[in-house]
Amino acid sequence: MSDAAPASTTGMFASLSNREYALLWWSGLVAFLAVGMQILARGWLAIQLTDSNSSFALVLLAFGIGMVTVTPFGGVAADRFPRRALIVGSHVSLSLSALWLGIMVVLGLEQFWMLLLTALIQGSSFAFMGPARIAMTGEVVERELLSNAISLTQLTVASSQTVGPALAGVLADTPGFGLAGVYLLSAGLTALGTIPVLMLPKSRPQQREANSPFEEIAAGVSYVARQPYLRVVVISTALMLLVAMPYMAFLPKFTESVFGVGALWLGILQGANALGGTVTALQVARMRDNSLLWRLRVFSLATVAVGVGVLAVTPNHLVALPVLFFLGGAATTFQTANMSMSLILAEPVYHGRVQSLVMIAFSAQSLVAFPLGALADQIGLREMHGYMAAATVLVVVWSVIAGRSARRQTEAARGRAQAASGSS
Repeated sequence: MSDAAPASTTGMFASLSNREYALLWWSGLVAFLAVGMQILARGWLAIQLTDSNSSFALVLLAFGIGMVTVTPFGGVAADRFPRRALIVGSHVSLSLSALWLGIMVVLGLEQFWMLLLTALIQGSSFAFMGPARIAMTGEVVERELLSNAISLTQLTVASSQTVGPALAGVLADTPGFGLAGVYLLSAGLTALGTIPVLMLPKSRPQQREANSPFEEIAAGVSYVARQPYLRVVVISTALMLLVAMPYMAFLPKFTESVFGVGALWLGILQGANALGGTVTALQVARMRDNSLLWRLRVFSLATVAVGVGVLAVTPNHLVALPVLFFLGGAATTFQTANMSMSLILAEPVYHGRVQSLVMIAFSAQSLVAFPLGALADQIGLREMHGYMAAATVLVVVWSVIAGRSARRQTEAARGRAQAASGSS
């Protein structure tokens, strides 16, 4: 943990009184805003270059491939190398790739392959930045404030998904600014977000053995497999992200084909989902009792299952508005609780690799969207959401049963340790 003075344990923004975490948080706030702006810019530029609806899916696929393939090595790097340096390097890569594409648009030289390449580069950059940023949070924040710090981190992510695309949309339609300006501004904001990170003290690597990256990846997976509670947290997170969260990928088609409304309402519905995550992150930030995290994650996962099921039978976009608000809140709560628990349960030397396992599932959403989308075309969007809700219910049931089994295993291990201590 940090050598900084202990932060106050009261208040919604308690962990921000920790100077090191505050610098990390402000850095993330600016960087995630830049990322949110590029969500809209990528899609709009892809349509302009190809006049094809499937082109944006290819851009998402390139981003996802970058994250899925590189994330395991990002987790190893977060445990082997100084985390501050990894975050700075990721920011530089994100900024330069956005700057390059912005200059190409200014010169009128942009091509679709450039968009795919920058998406691949940025997905790979996130694969290093994500595990390092979360692991560094566990490094600088006191244990009792971890859930507060993770909630505030999720707040920056959720709010950027609302503000970033909206700001980019306004700027892209502004004469003299356009998409080139959006990319150049995004590059500048990402570079600006590097400054607070540079003000942090140099972090020390946790892992000192010079094993190969593949051996360290295997060691991280083996470590999670040996920890009953941690194993349940990681697996349930991956399952939820793969079977429930694709509802966001289906939302554009759902809005157009099922609700029969246009892009304006798509933005409003996406905003409601992100706003729900923002509001919930603020509420979870108030929680101080880490023992409640396990119940909170099960309750929020069940709420996600209900939300996806309700969305399947929602009659119109007006009813979908509050459904998506609560669904976004439940999804954010589940992810916040699980990220907090993974930091609490895992030894610091494994923080990076544990977070990388969760991030692999997160990035794999863009890969499973293709087969799930093809299935939805065959059986219908409403039916697809119904099956997703049923699958999420199964994840809830498994999570409860596996959690009880983990408790029995932990108690048995504790009993054996006490017996061995007594006999010695």
